[in-house]
Amino acid sequence: MTKQSFRLAGWASALLALAATAQAEVKLNDNFSVSGYISGSASYTEWDAGAAGTTDDSFMDVDAVKLQGTASFEKVKGTVSLHTFTSHDPVVLDAYATYTIDSGTTVTVGKFLSYLGYEAFDYPNMLQISYANNFSGFIPAYHSGVKLDYSGEGISGGFAVLDSVYGPTYYKGDGDLDNGAGFEAYLKFSKGDSSLFAGVAYDDGVAGTNNNQTTFDLWAQTKAGSVTLAAEYCYSKLDTAAGNADGYFWLLLAMAPLNDKWTVTGRISGGENEAVASGPGTPSFFKATISPAVALTDNLGVLFEYSHISYDRHSLDKETFVGAQFIFKF
Repeated sequence: MTKQSFRLAGWASALLALAATAQAEVKLNDNFSVSGYISGSASYTEWDAGAAGTTDDSFMDVDAVKLQGTASFEKVKGTVSLHTFTSHDPVVLDAYATYTIDSGTTVTVGKFLSYLGYEAFDYPNMLQISYANNFSGFIPAYHSGVKLDYSGEGISGGFAVLDSVYGPTYYKGDGDLDNGAGFEAYLKFSKGDSSLFAGVAYDDGVAGTNNNQTTFDLWAQTKAGSVTLAAEYCYSKLDTAAGNADGYFWLLLAMAPLNDKWTVTGRISGGENEAVASGPGTPSFFKATISPAVALTDNLGVLFEYSHISYDRHSLDKETFVGAQFIFKF
């Protein structure tokens, strides 16, 4: 998953504050506003398992719908959102209140998104349709707890105490402290167009089990002329009664504007994960992605993607993905 705020050309061609979610809020009055998005896609995927043959699948449907409401008062801001993927019934996604202690320090209580991850959670903030990591995700999604955040000139950071880092599904943690709590922290340094992020998460009892998981995430971003460059490395270690399972993934990304409406993003990524059971040895992958994007209006954009993935020590030899995604946001 990924969690930062990206903006595509025209729709958001400048990229890149890399802060919080960036839907364009509709202000109802001085205290209340709403925002959201609808995304739909068409895609084709082919899996090649070598001697076992090939399989394929095609998809055309609504991907996700999100409706978010925000109430802002003197020192308190509350946020609630409803969300659904095609494979899920509608759920409450965000549900938190933030109290401003001073101009740079806030406390947030409720259910909110993880600090970790360079790539975004919400589809309007993605630079591609698919994620860089083709194995099980090390980047957490939503969980409940309390967090303290600080933002100053050139530096920001935060620390969160959580019900868990990794929950049983994307939209919540495990809701149980009997098996241990979760913790997250990060520091980000920014200067001009450059940012460096370092984050860590520890889950003392993953998704209702006695397993512990520690994840480190490091990413950097800068600009060379009009081209945005980024890199990320994430390492995760899962401790179980049967032994440890380590894994990692990395990505390198470049996004260039072609004109005031079109951008093109190129990305390569790879990784391995001992927890993926596919035979002897540790399965690994290498992925190459090209993703043009066009802003039809300020509220409507289209992403295209072609990705090729090759595997080692895995049940698959290779995989091909072709897709187009329409996103309407407000």
